[in-house]
Amino acid sequence: MPGFSWTHLGLVVAGGAIGTAARAGLLLINAPAWQAVAVPVINVIGAFLLGVVTAVVVRRGDTASVRAARMFLGTGVLGGFTTYSTFAVQAMTAAPVGLTVATAVLGVGAALLGLRMGRARGEGATP
Repeated sequence: MPGFSWTHLGLVVAGGAIGTAARAGLLLINAPAWQAVAVPVINVIGAFLLGVVTAVVVRRGDTASVRAARMFLGTGVLGGFTTYSTFAVQAMTAAPVGLTVATAVLGVGAALLGLRMGRARGEGATP
C-alpha cells in the first residue's frame, strides 16, 4: 500500500488497543437494558465519530500528519471501538431483525451526520 509504513502500523495497533479497551469497558456495564443494545449503540456512535474524523482529515489534505491521524483515529481507535463481527453474529443468531436493520440504518445516518458536522466544523478554518 503506497504511503503506508511501519509507523502507520504502530499507530493502527496503538489506536486499536485504545478503541478495543473502550468498547470492552462499555460492554462491562451490567445492566440488562444496556446489554440488549450495547453493540448496536457502540457501532452507531463509532459510525458518527468516523464520519467526523473523515470529514476533518479529508479537508486537511493528504499530508504525513493527516495520514498518521487517520490511521490512529479512524482505522485504529474507531476500528477497535466498533465491532462489525459481533454485530454480524448477533444479526445471525440472537438479535431481532428490527434491531439489526435499525442498527444499519442508524449507522449510515450517524456517519452522514458526522460528515456534515465535521465539514461544518472545518468551514472557515485553515487547513
